[in-house]
Amino acid sequence: MMDQYLIYVGQLLALTLGVMVVCGLVAWMARKIFMYFVGDKATFVLYASSVVGTPVHELGHALMCIPFAHRITDMKLLLPPSRRSRTLGYVEHSYNRKNPWAVFGNLFISFGPIFSGIGVMVLVLTLCFPTQWNSYLDTSRALVESGASFQASFSSAFTLLFSLFERFGQDALRSAVGILLILAVSQHITLSFADLKGCFSALLMYTGIVAIFAGITMLFGWQGEIVNTLMQINLPLLSIFCVSIAFSLVWVIIALLVYLWRWLKVIF
Repeated sequence: MMDQYLIYVGQLLALTLGVMVVCGLVAWMARKIFMYFVGDKATFVLYASSVVGTPVHELGHALMCIPFAHRITDMKLLLPPSRRSRTLGYVEHSYNRKNPWAVFGNLFISFGPIFSGIGVMVLVLTLCFPTQWNSYLDTSRALVESGASFQASFSSAFTLLFSLFERFGQDALRSAVGILLILAVSQHITLSFADLKGCFSALLMYTGIVAIFAGITMLFGWQGEIVNTLMQINLPLLSIFCVSIAFSLVWVIIALLVYLWRWLKVIF
């Protein structure tokens, strides 16, 4: 019985926070890999992409402060590069620590860059690649209705990615701007250590709420219906998160190509 309860709690956490955590971790790993393989020149690319990516990142934090009664005390959407500090932007906020709602809000404030980043990606795709984006949404709906696997959703995200490059022949300028904007945002959608540290207490609170909810619903035998409902809700959202993950992996591909080029130059 306890094993079933723990599995159920894990399912609830995975289906509510799991996709966002994976999205943030993949972006973080992709950025680290890019910095490692590209070397010193990666810093220039990071700063260049921060012109768009950092304001989107920080606005994600700031916007989430509003519904959770946090007061923004200081905010810098973009700071000039500095050798002493790698901080490119920040949002400082205060709140009443005795207010459970405000404490709980730290979880969503920490994940704010994922919401804002994906929101900007969807906006750019809608404006710059309307035909490809609508086709992808239709494909995603069909996959959801057929009960397709995660691999199928992820594969369709890469199909969308390739179709964006194919559009260069029709409108090169708009396509280039759209892809560069999305790539810039995808590099800064990652969660920093400070972000995760700030949401630790809220994460514990959320886990406690989920544990209580799981216990109550198990008493009534509702766990199967709830898990199925959450899966149906998550599948359409997953198709959007897959786009973010696919663009994060583009940075990994670029890094590997740069590393391969340097290796071939040394040999030949």
